[in-house]
Amino acid sequence: MEGITAGNFCQLMMRRQLVPAWITPFIRVSTGVPRLARLKERLAAFRHPSPAATAPPLPIIAQLMGDNIPLLCATAQRLAEAGVAGIDLNCACPSPIVVRHGSGGARLAHPKWIRDALVALRQACPQVGISVKLRAGLHSANELPTILAAVGDASPDWACLHFRTVPELYHDVPNGWERLAQAREWLPAQVRLFAAGDIFSAEDAQRLYQQTGVDGITPARGLMRNPWLLTDIQTACTTSFFPTHTIGEKMLFLLEFQDSWPMDRPLRNPTLCPGPILELAKNLLGMCHPWVMERMTRSTRQCVPAPV
Repeated sequence: MEGITAGNFCQLMMRRQLVPAWITPFIRVSTGVPRLARLKERLAAFRHPSPAATAPPLPIIAQLMGDNIPLLCATAQRLAEAGVAGIDLNCACPSPIVVRHGSGGARLAHPKWIRDALVALRQACPQVGISVKLRAGLHSANELPTILAAVGDASPDWACLHFRTVPELYHDVPNGWERLAQAREWLPAQVRLFAAGDIFSAEDAQRLYQQTGVDGITPARGLMRNPWLLTDIQTACTTSFFPTHTIGEKMLFLLEFQDSWPMDRPLRNPTLCPGPILELAKNLLGMCHPWVMERMTRSTRQCVPAPV
């Protein structure tokens, strides 16, 4: 989710009605239960900023990460009180620091713990959905059948599987979709399986569904390459038409994102382009577009020390 929730990106996506729901970045639960006020602050980016908004609020699924089941359950209860629609247990984060501390992807080494945590979360919060985010294994994809057996025993509402293992990070994995297809076979039918990883277009989503049989997708990085990704997929599914977007549409979205930025995080130097905006511009317009090149040149000049 890095970059997805930067600036007013979430609010812009909601104003344009480009998302049906949100899964938050993980909330780390380590030594205590966060205060309700603090948790509401973490959810604020995913709530529509305008009190006059006519659209109903989008469902928010709060993602939790940690290794202490009682603390996770107590935090989940507070999040349920704050109005979330679901709790997602993060057992997938590949960050070396997170893994060294026993959270995120490190939990894949303990399938029984994953099962127990999901069961406990269900008991603690029966009024909301319960899900789990996984990778194919901590060390090897050979671990996946055991992991999924534990998840199946806990019977969450759904599971999200990023097809890479923890050490594979975001590198190319030629047989990634094969792992997803196998996972759909191994996981009980009543547990819906959502796929993550390398979904950047409606065409990608269609091929993935045809080859793996998963029940849905949860893109993150794909939205920073194509903010219309989810609506494009919906259009393709209902009409068999694959939308395209003009440079003008992309530029308009980018400028709207840029204009909304000071409302969220004022810039120390207004002449520079914030990293998330520049990254989005590279994805939408290309590295050689004049708008991108001009702002990259500005940033480079700011980083070059003055001659002595």
